[in-house]
Amino acid sequence: MKLARKLCSVIVACGMAASANAGVINYEVDFDTATFEGMSRQNNVDSDYFVQNNGAIRIYSDSWFAIDLEDTFGIDTVNLDDPLTNYTLDFKFRLFQRIGDGGEARGVPTSLPEIAGLFFADFSGGQTDAVSSQSFNLIGTQNWGLDDFSYTNDRWQSFSIDLDNYLTGSFTHIVLVNDCDDECGNTQVRFRDMTMSEVSAPTALSLAVLGLGITGWRRHRRSV
Repeated sequence: MKLARKLCSVIVACGMAASANAGVINYEVDFDTATFEGMSRQNNVDSDYFVQNNGAIRIYSDSWFAIDLEDTFGIDTVNLDDPLTNYTLDFKFRLFQRIGDGGEARGVPTSLPEIAGLFFADFSGGQTDAVSSQSFNLIGTQNWGLDDFSYTNDRWQSFSIDLDNYLTGSFTHIVLVNDCDDECGNTQVRFRDMTMSEVSAPTALSLAVLGLGITGWRRHRRSV
């Protein structure tokens, strides 16, 4: 009987602890159904993208294509200055080059984009220009954007970026970037397996409940 009470107390305490844990919401980007917007100040007539059968997206030519978070996830805006939430973006990235139409793929591109990476834009206030302090340049010839993360091989490379550690303010769109103002041949930027995770801090009430639960469990443990 005492053992049963102990087990019951442990289960109750663990349940309370779980309720006080940070909440996590994962937003997986489905490029095939996501809503894209081309940045008119950056794109040209050749700007284009294509979603492959495996879910990866190719960004061609001189292209900046924005994923609308509200249409894609129902998120009006992401506030990186909120102390109670933390956002992380995980994805795989690859730089790729083809020789001609349908030609053989080269592992290492012979020409690089000026900027290849991501721009976190807030279009709610009429923003039209790219902002270097809100962008990650994973590989490129231009000294522009944050360079804390770098693409260093000729295959798919995984990235995990804690956005709150590098960016401030809010964003409404995630912009996929293959900036080639001076022409970069058939070099493509590719993304896949992109997930944005939102972690919410435990509330004061949940922490208080956790504390009461643990205190009660300790008292009950001493009495049995």
